[in-house]
Amino acid sequence: MKYFWIGIVALVSFSSCDREDDLPFELTAEGLIGTWEHFQSQGNTGGGDYWTPYEASGRTITFLPGGKFKSVDYFVCGEGDYTVADRTVTFLFDCEEEVPERNYFLGEKEGDLVLSPGLPYMCIEGCSYIFKKIE
Repeated sequence: MKYFWIGIVALVSFSSCDREDDLPFELTAEGLIGTWEHFQSQGNTGGGDYWTPYEASGRTITFLPGGKFKSVDYFVCGEGDYTVADRTVTFLFDCEEEVPERNYFLGEKEGDLVLSPGLPYMCIEGCSYIFKKIE
């Protein structure tokens, strides 16, 4: 009977854990604050997935407190506002951009941030961009 109760306690303890509790950062506006460098891209040309090499690109997005962002060589417009809701980040650009706002679905892969384009620039075959936190 003693082992039965130990098993029940262990089961309850492990079942209350959420996978998001194990993420190295939160997929929230506060969790994104800092500088993230683009390290890898994933896409599909209809003939199968491809991955670029995992290496520093010099292309960054810095999420600032208060909902502002700055980017270096990632967007045409290098600054603006951002909001995060329902695992989606929306970028609103402060300068002339082909589309004044862009949406990306947020994810995590092995401690890195994954941005996958949403409307209006969704990838038909699927794509994502991997960012490593550098600051």
